[in-house]
Amino acid sequence: MFVRVKSTPNSPRQTVQIVASERIGDKVKQRIIRYVGVAMNDEELVKMKELAEFIKANLEEESAPALFRPDELAQMAIEGRKKADLSPDQPLTVDLKLLQEEDRVVVGIHEIYGKLFDELGFDRVIGDPARRVQAAKTIVHLVMARIANPASKRKSVLDLERDFGVKLDLNAVYRTLDYIDDQSIELIQKKAWDAATGLFAQKIDVIFYDCTTLYFESFTEDELREKGLSKEHKFIESQVLLAMMVTREGLPLGYCDRKTRISQFRKIRITQG
Repeated sequence: MFVRVKSTPNSPRQTVQIVASERIGDKVKQRIIRYVGVAMNDEELVKMKELAEFIKANLEEESAPALFRPDELAQMAIEGRKKADLSPDQPLTVDLKLLQEEDRVVVGIHEIYGKLFDELGFDRVIGDPARRVQAAKTIVHLVMARIANPASKRKSVLDLERDFGVKLDLNAVYRTLDYIDDQSIELIQKKAWDAATGLFAQKIDVIFYDCTTLYFESFTEDELREKGLSKEHKFIESQVLLAMMVTREGLPLGYCDRKTRISQFRKIRITQG
């Protein structure tokens, strides 16, 4: 699509139209998409063409979303036409709608959340982090990926490489999770509790407690998984019960799975409060 101006012989009238070129057989014909208006002088013509650019951008957005918003495309087309000093009915040599993203630099997740991760002490939750440097780094990247886009471990590995330029081996990711043992989990919960209670410098008087279930694409039961109630109606798959406690502000204080007695978990946390 492009903006076309049609003049009338021996008349100041100039008609502004939005047209599209279509091939019919061996011939290319122009079909009028929208009549924009009639300009009686040069000042009206300039305003009419600018209006036509905005209308054209919105029409193109309806058929195929572009990288930029319609108003941005229209403004770039207007500026481009002015700089190129094109005649009224001559289309731009560059179709802004064909612009494609080739590369993206994402900053903020590792720089901001990564610093908070270290300040809260989560970089030291695995045993002997000095010897397990790569494992510690992998855990940081996984947490950052989950903050940016909560997804599976496989999807997180793909997102990290695509969006952040971080390449992780999926098998190494699974092996790294073995370092998150019961001692590490207890330490993570303690640091979360200390951060939540220290942030407001006051005693936590209200704790919200809730349970949910997660299911595996498996029918096998073990000490962690067993068949039971499923919110997703996956009753035949094995389930995992997950409990979480948060503050009034929604900050997490701790969690447990079915292996931990929930009543005991609740008693411990409330006693600490």
